[in-house]
Amino acid sequence: MSLPSPAVHELVRHRAQATPEALAVSWTSGPVSAGDLDRHAARIAAALPGLAGRPVAVRVPPGPDRYAALLGVLQAGAHLVWSGTAAGGERGRAILDQVRPAAILSGEVPDEFAAAYAERTGVPLVDVTSLPQRTPAVVPVVPESWAYIAHTSGSTGQPKGVPQTHAALAQFCTWFADEFGLGPGVRVAQWVAPEHDPAICETFAALVSGAQLCPVPQSARVHPGRLLTWLAEQRIDVLQTVPSFARELLRESTARSSPLALRRLLLMGEAVPEGLVHGLHAAVPELELVNLYGPTETVAATWHRIPRGGQGPIPIGRPIPGRDVLVLDDDDRDCPAGVVGELVVGSPYVTPGYLGGDRGHAAFRPVAGRGPGPWYRTGDLALRRADGLLEFRGRRDQQVKIQGHRLELAEVEEVLVGHPSVAECAVLPVTGADGIVTVLVAYVVPVGEPGPSQWRAHVRQRFGDVLVPISFRVVPGALPRTETGKVDHRRLAGSGGSTAQPAPVDQGMPEDALP
Repeated sequence: MSLPSPAVHELVRHRAQATPEALAVSWTSGPVSAGDLDRHAARIAAALPGLAGRPVAVRVPPGPDRYAALLGVLQAGAHLVWSGTAAGGERGRAILDQVRPAAILSGEVPDEFAAAYAERTGVPLVDVTSLPQRTPAVVPVVPESWAYIAHTSGSTGQPKGVPQTHAALAQFCTWFADEFGLGPGVRVAQWVAPEHDPAICETFAALVSGAQLCPVPQSARVHPGRLLTWLAEQRIDVLQTVPSFARELLRESTARSSPLALRRLLLMGEAVPEGLVHGLHAAVPELELVNLYGPTETVAATWHRIPRGGQGPIPIGRPIPGRDVLVLDDDDRDCPAGVVGELVVGSPYVTPGYLGGDRGHAAFRPVAGRGPGPWYRTGDLALRRADGLLEFRGRRDQQVKIQGHRLELAEVEEVLVGHPSVAECAVLPVTGADGIVTVLVAYVVPVGEPGPSQWRAHVRQRFGDVLVPISFRVVPGALPRTETGKVDHRRLAGSGGSTAQPAPVDQGMPEDALP
C-alpha cells in the first residue's frame, strides 16, 4: 500500500509552518491559529515518549485543547481512541479494557470516570492544559500503521474495535476536503460526537485543508433551536449530521421562519428520506445536499450529490475513490440492475481487522475471482440502478418475515413518518420464544391529535392486503438518541431488547391485523 499523501498530522504541521497565523479553530474563548495549535500539539506529543504504536485515549472537553490532543497523539506515533467526557458506564469501561490505553488525556474539567479508571489500572492520566514547552522527538509513521481505533456495537451490542490506518485516514480526509470545497476561509462545524468515527474525518479534513474548524458547544449540539442560532451566529458553511436531526433542524427553521444558514449539508449514518430532501431544497434553494454512505470498517464507501427536483428514493451514489463497491447475491454473483443484493466493498482502506486480530471474521471473507481485496461484506442491502447509481435498501438484519411476508423495518418507518401527525418514529420487531417475529412495535413521537387507528390505516394504504400486525407506543417529545445522534433502539425496547413485550397504548385495537 502506498500513502497517497503524508499522514494527516504531517499535513496539518506543514500547513502550520507555511501559514502559522491562519485561523485553525474558532472557539468561544477566541480563535486559535495554526501555529498555536501546532505548538500545543508538540507539547502533548513530548509528554508521550515511547508510546509509538500504542493506543492513547483522548477524553478532552470540546475546544482547541481537544484538537491539539488528537494531533499530539499522532505526532507521538501513537493511535487515537477518542471519546467524549460524558462517555462512561459499562460501554466506556469495556472499550478501555479492550484497547488497554498506554495513557489517557484529559482537560481542565474533572473527569471522574477517567480518574477512576486510571486509579484502578495505573494508566497515566495526563492533563493536556498544563504541560511545559518541550520539543518532541520526531516519530515517523508508515502508511500501514494504525491512526485510530473506532468502535461499533455490532450485532451483539458489545463494543467492537475497528482500527484504521494512516493511509486510510489521509486518503479519505484529503478527498473529502477537495470534493466538498474545504479550504482557507471556509467554516466547518464539528458536530459529530467523538464516539462516532465521522468526527475524526470531519476534524482532520478541515485541519489539513486550512478550513476553520468550529466545534459545536455541547449546549447546542443536540438542541435544534440552539444549533440553528449557533449556525447563523458562527456563519457556518458546512455541517455534517444525520438525516433525522436534519429533519429537526428543518422543522425548527420553519417554525421560527429562520433560514438554515448553510452552504453545504452532508447527511450520513441513516437513509435519507425523499421528503426531507424536498423540504430542505424548498426552504434553502441554494443549499447543496450530499448523501454519504459507508460502514466504519471502510471509513466510507459511496457518496451522492443530491440534485434538486429528483423523484424517488435518494441514492447513496457511486464509490468514493479507492473503493470497489459490488452488489452480490448469496453466491457472490453480481446482481443485475434493479435486483437487491448485499453491498460488498473492496479497498486497500478496509480495516486491517477487528481488534484482537479477527481478520478471519466472516465479514472479511474474500470474493472469489475479484482480486486480493481486502473485502468487507457490509450486511447492507442495495440495488444498482440502470444509471449506475446505488440505492440503499436496508440491512439484512432489518428484514423481518412476519405471517409469511418479508418486510423492511425502514420501509414501515418511512410510511409512518409520511403521516402528518407523526414527527418521528422507530419500528422494532417482537419475537416469540421460537424466534419468530409476532408483532411490530412502532414508537411514535406524535404531532397533534391522530392516533393508532389513523396510523394503522395509513400503513395499510402502503401495504395493501399484507396484514401487518403492529402496535403503537407513544413517545413524548423525541426519540432517545445515542451520542452519535442515531435513534437508540436499545433504550426504546428496554432491558429486554427487541424481544421485550411492549405495553400497547391502543387498547381495544386488534394487534394481529390491520382494520
